[in-house]
Amino acid sequence: MGTFAVIPLCLLLASNALAITIPSTPTWPSGRCTDKSLTIPSWVIKNYKVAAGTATFRADNRASESGGGFIECYPGKKECQSSATADQMTVTWTDGANGNKVISFSQFWVCGDEGEKVIFTATGNTTITSCASSDCTSPITYLAPGSLALPVPLTPSQPSPPAGYLAPTCANVGKNQWTVSSVEYKNYTRGQCKQWYIEDQVCIDPPTYSYKGQYLNLVVYNNAISHNVSCSFVAGSGNYNLPSPLRCTGGNFNEITLDVTFSGIAPNFNLKVEEVWYCLENPATNVNSSVILASGNVPIPMVCESHTGVTGTSDDIVTICTDRVSSHVVDGVQVEKRILDPYSLVTAYPVHGGCTFDSIVNPTFYYRGMFFQTKPFSANDKDNVTLSRITVGLSGPGFADFFFYESKPISGSGINTVYSCSVYGDGKPIEQHWNCTYSFNPFTKVITQDKVWQCSDKDPKQPIYFDGSGAFDWSKNPYVDCTNPDNTLYCYWYGDTVSSQPGIPYTIPKVTASLVNVLPPKNLAQVLGKTVRVNGKWQKASDVGI
Repeated sequence: MGTFAVIPLCLLLASNALAITIPSTPTWPSGRCTDKSLTIPSWVIKNYKVAAGTATFRADNRASESGGGFIECYPGKKECQSSATADQMTVTWTDGANGNKVISFSQFWVCGDEGEKVIFTATGNTTITSCASSDCTSPITYLAPGSLALPVPLTPSQPSPPAGYLAPTCANVGKNQWTVSSVEYKNYTRGQCKQWYIEDQVCIDPPTYSYKGQYLNLVVYNNAISHNVSCSFVAGSGNYNLPSPLRCTGGNFNEITLDVTFSGIAPNFNLKVEEVWYCLENPATNVNSSVILASGNVPIPMVCESHTGVTGTSDDIVTICTDRVSSHVVDGVQVEKRILDPYSLVTAYPVHGGCTFDSIVNPTFYYRGMFFQTKPFSANDKDNVTLSRITVGLSGPGFADFFFYESKPISGSGINTVYSCSVYGDGKPIEQHWNCTYSFNPFTKVITQDKVWQCSDKDPKQPIYFDGSGAFDWSKNPYVDCTNPDNTLYCYWYGDTVSSQPGIPYTIPKVTASLVNVLPPKNLAQVLGKTVRVNGKWQKASDVGI
């Protein structure tokens, strides 16, 4: 290929208007006691003051709107006095590292916002960092994250703040805001493929090819927060032109968001940088993080070379541009700055429902598509009957359309035979399987079910394993057709409810929650740390003899 003179390449011109926006801050609405208790169990300490060695402050439970009170802590006494007796709040005040005090909470409260009352118990603690003497006033509030013991053993995970939010320079906007490096630009007026199977979609040339369009690579480093972003655009089928602006990363709250706009005519280009980042200024006296939006421009003169592409036609021009220098300094201008609510960056987003919620509040099994046939049995000894076929679609909290069939019996005999409904042919390792057993009385049409499921929506690193069990009477649905061919019993259910999602609902009489999986068929988990729901009430398993 020969080298041709550089030809002008017109790019979309940058708009003067900002394309980037500061994401809105998720805020929890009033109420939602159950959702908050399962997601953000925690306490906020306000107005912390020490006078003559006695500490006073107010503590508010963020989950329960009535769960707060005035606290007094006295020298030499571990347990503090609390006015929050209605919600059974216990507060202790102990010595921690570096002379700082540690405040610990243990509290009992009840949420009834979802119809039935759910009892919560939780513990948590925090360290007082800005008031260490016998006479002082803290300039900041404190957050004590909590861990639940009831209704389930759970420490909900909270988001981590973005990179650089505690950097001493994180609020700096101005000179040397960004460093831009590794700038590369390419443009193909035609796709680099000699034989297209589908034009500009599927190339049959070995081994590589390129779509027509623009290609860009660069790296943007924010010096205020020491944060690097690699940004690139690769042309694709139906997506040939460089977006203006190009979103490099982020877009959601609590994420560093970067947009760049690359414009101009080769070899003289211009780069516009827009970025949103977060900053906690003066953390010893401030708990309100801020979010900053800044913008800057820099010329990018490049060295460009053009040549004919692989097709050899006059309209097939490949242009490759490389940066004249290794990096560029971009000054920034602050466009907007907002002050966030306290602890916004470390508080889980508002949610309603979910796997854990549904497993605790009115846990329900749904059955659909039921069908069974027994093996031949004697009319004089019906209790000796066993299944030859069964098909069931089971849905529940956190899982849907778990279909199971008659499988190898694991215990019992006759009508009391217990079958395994665990699924092993899914390619998952053994620790990702859950216990599932059932027995079935074909004459009363009652299935006795035991099914384990996993919920990881509150803490992906530490799932909760729920074990639901009970007897479920399928005869409550009258749309069933049964025949008795050759001394067997054959039944199937029909109708819209049993044929469609989710199926016929049955409240699960007993649910046990544990941090340890119950593997099929008999590898039972330890009782330690379990809770159990019996007759609609969650309790510690040890309290009910399990």
